[in-house]
Amino acid sequence: MKRIHLALLVGLLVAGGLAVALTQPFTATAGEEAAQASKAQVALHVDGMTCASCSTAVRLALKRLDGVVDATVSFDEKRAVVTYDPKRVAPEKMVAAIADLGYTAKVEGDEGKTDQKS
Repeated sequence: MKRIHLALLVGLLVAGGLAVALTQPFTATAGEEAAQASKAQVALHVDGMTCASCSTAVRLALKRLDGVVDATVSFDEKRAVVTYDPKRVAPEKMVAAIADLGYTAKVEGDEGKTDQKS
């Protein structure tokens, strides 16, 4: 009988806490807002990738850079989309990391600039 009462009590506490959590509006903390404000996204055109392994290598090289939050790479589209902290890493560093792998990369929209290739 004690186990049933304990289970009911725990259930009520959890349900009550959940109800409170569901009724409270979500507000970001100052740290979360600052983190969101410091994120940027860049699209890179990447030449030379021929398979999924190539795109995986590029993605891993990008994600190893300090300041890169996320990277999505498609060899079909010859494109990498990188979410990053511009205070810690610049797109030029990403282009250089890709060039170190033997691929040619440039920031999309920078057609006037030269590509980097190792």
